[in-house]
Amino acid sequence: MQCHLFPTNSWFIIFLIIICVHAPSSAFSDDDERYLSCVKSFDCGNIKGVGYPFSGSDRPDYCGYPGFELGCSNQDPEITIMQLSYKLLGINNQSRTLNVSRTDYTENLCPTLLSNTSLNPNLLSSTSDHAEVTLYYGCPSPSPAGFSAQFTCNVNDSTGMMGYFITVNLSVLSMTAPSLISYLTACNNSVKVPAHLSAIMPILPNPTVAQLLEAIYQGFELECSANDSLCDTCKSSGGQCGYNQTTTAQLVVNVSV
Repeated sequence: MQCHLFPTNSWFIIFLIIICVHAPSSAFSDDDERYLSCVKSFDCGNIKGVGYPFSGSDRPDYCGYPGFELGCSNQDPEITIMQLSYKLLGINNQSRTLNVSRTDYTENLCPTLLSNTSLNPNLLSSTSDHAEVTLYYGCPSPSPAGFSAQFTCNVNDSTGMMGYFITVNLSVLSMTAPSLISYLTACNNSVKVPAHLSAIMPILPNPTVAQLLEAIYQGFELECSANDSLCDTCKSSGGQCGYNQTTTAQLVVNVSV
């Protein structure tokens, strides 16, 4: 899977032509070493055969693009996005999409730290199958009549913190339940957690905590925001793509071994 936005300035194209060469098979060169390193794939759990733009395990940093480093913990592949850890659930090479879920919401709605999900728009963007669950923490008691989507947990050293969750936008609630809007804005914190829209829609009428956790566990989809025609061409000819950490330029290494 290739997910890198290539610069279009002329010097960069020249650089690509220079390094996308066939090294002599009789002499071992730096290109040979990089090729042999980057031809290895990342394998962890059910995720197999992962290549560029990802690095990790037997794939050195220069075999992937910054921001796409993978880890493997207890056969669970993980990726860090904007300082938050996500479990990598799947990769679709054809659509250039990833399916990920937040590791801090795997078992309950009470993470150690409260952090919103954020993305680098230059690397990743949400797909059409996207919804956001808003979790509210430190809400006043009692709650409005008829509002039962609640949970209790200890977050940020607070004991018995009351929390609520909603699966619709506040703009919708402002028209249907203005008193609930006033209540939720009085809560101490809120966190937005993405999920598949297709997983949220069935539980919209009356979601339970268990149903919400299951929807979050199914993850959400991200699309690599890039055009990789040059890298695709090199790979189709038997080459390997990487990233020069020193010059911050794309490496496209095509060698004979």
